[in-house]
Amino acid sequence: MKRIKKRVINTAALGLALLVTPTLTYRSAINTYAQAALTADEEAKIQEFLATEPQNNDTINLGKVKVDQPTTGYTFPGVNNYTSLFKTRGQKITLDKDYEFTIDNGDHAGKTVKVKDWANVKGYLVNSMSDSEPEFENGLDKYMFTDEVTLIDQADGSAFTVKNAVLSLEGEEGYRMFDSLWTDRYVFDLPVEAGDTRFQPEIEDASLIPLYGNGYWTLHATVTEMVPYETIVKIDESLKTGEVEEDVAGVLGSKAGKYDIMYSPYEDLPGDTYKQYTSDVIYADLLENVDTEPAVNDMLSKPWGDATVTNFTSSPATNRVLRVGIDYTHFVTEDGTPVTVSGTNVDKKFGLKDKENFEGYEYVTTRTEANGDRVHVYKKIVETPAEPENTPAPVTPETPAQPEAPAPVTPETPAQPEAPAPVTPETPAQPEAPVPATPDTPVQPVASATVAPAVQSTPKTGDAGLFTSAFMLFTGMIGSVGAFVTKKKNSK
Repeated sequence: MKRIKKRVINTAALGLALLVTPTLTYRSAINTYAQAALTADEEAKIQEFLATEPQNNDTINLGKVKVDQPTTGYTFPGVNNYTSLFKTRGQKITLDKDYEFTIDNGDHAGKTVKVKDWANVKGYLVNSMSDSEPEFENGLDKYMFTDEVTLIDQADGSAFTVKNAVLSLEGEEGYRMFDSLWTDRYVFDLPVEAGDTRFQPEIEDASLIPLYGNGYWTLHATVTEMVPYETIVKIDESLKTGEVEEDVAGVLGSKAGKYDIMYSPYEDLPGDTYKQYTSDVIYADLLENVDTEPAVNDMLSKPWGDATVTNFTSSPATNRVLRVGIDYTHFVTEDGTPVTVSGTNVDKKFGLKDKENFEGYEYVTTRTEANGDRVHVYKKIVETPAEPENTPAPVTPETPAQPEAPAPVTPETPAQPEAPAPVTPETPAQPEAPVPATPDTPVQPVASATVAPAVQSTPKTGDAGLFTSAFMLFTGMIGSVGAFVTKKKNSK
């Protein structure tokens, strides 16, 4: 069956702002709803419930709704101001003769008495109190009810007063069937008025009531009680804080019972004690009984009499169900996982809270979820690991500088070696005749030539001049040796 949803409206929300607990936001004041406004007491109970930080699906019973029971608009006027329904029905009369009576009951039973100042005694004709027109069989059975009368004992002349007395009078034909006088017949002063529509009297024959003290009449009553429904509050985290939806509207139940009442406290209650059992008291007793859902023919006995259940019907109440929203505050990382402190996840918090600082995390942003929850997002701080103590910090090598290209050295032009001055040989002395000897074959002088280097290479800087000088010196020496040898040869 489709759930009935109604948005709750509460006109008293602003007046209850001081009841909102610190865990709630400005939306905590209950919103308004269309069917029946929350009472101040109901809203206060909801706020107290929310202050306990309930979880999703937690429930609380706010109790029964206050119900005004059906009324007829009638108000009982009080024990000193009412008029019994019997008196309203009865014809007012005055005692017509100086009768002699025999008291039939009570403390003065058996005494023969007369009425003091009889001509001024007024009362009600009992026979006229019946539903039908009074009937006098052969002019007999005529009775008068009076609230109070003073009697004179014919034996000793003493006087005493009795209340709620019924006097037997002569009939229409002047015949008197009984000379009886009954006391304490206060059924005729029953504290139920004719205007009280909660009760419907049925008086078959009022003339028989004095003889038997009761009977031959019935008081009917229909008692209806409206059964209050209860209001159940259920937490729903899919709703936002302050949102209330009515899933089930409350419906009052009812109980109705019908009773036949036999008002019979006669001769059991002294004086005016019976007057305490007013129509309000009787109805309250019946209302209490109908709440027990009695069965037909059950008997209820009270000091004012008995009541028999003649009918009973009932319909149960339908409890009202409200869903109340709540919000949480979450602390998560950028990937949605909870923030962790000392190896423990940071739990969500009830209500809407401000962001917090956590070691090792940097706050990023805050967002609001569709259900009203508040989410604070953080990211981890990446830290450079600390260096061990007494360990020199590694030196980051510098980027080597680009070596400069050596500047090319221009070799110096070697100086032209000076030609050695020719030595003029001395004129040798006339040698002794030498022993002829075979001269050695002269060594062919090595031709002066440039020696090619074995490997062609670029001379190193600073070596070119040295090499050239050495080469020229060497060539010069060879040249000198050559010249010397030639000269010596020629001299021979």
